[in-house]
Amino acid sequence: MKKISFIEKDSRVVFSGELTLLTIDNSFEKKSKALIKSGVLIFDLSNVSKVDTACLAWLLAMLELSNKTDCQLTFDNLPKDLIKLAQLSCVDMFLPKTDSTLNQ
Repeated sequence: MKKISFIEKDSRVVFSGELTLLTIDNSFEKKSKALIKSGVLIFDLSNVSKVDTACLAWLLAMLELSNKTDCQLTFDNLPKDLIKLAQLSCVDMFLPKTDSTLNQ
């Protein structure tokens, strides 16, 4: 299991590692919630190596929080497995994606 980490640069946050039930713990959730502020924010998942339904739930929770805090959150480079999970769960239309994710 690879722990999840992220690097924040300007309005882009690049995540690395596995975004799964085993890595999305209380500490990670606290740190990721602190990222959500008013303005524009892009979550880049290009370096994420593994996802599961916990990742999808976490993204939707971050999206809900961003809506409450006047933050325009979008997702870039979503892994194909995550897109498939979102489609199977009929929530893919709720995930605001950048052009690079749409072209996958």
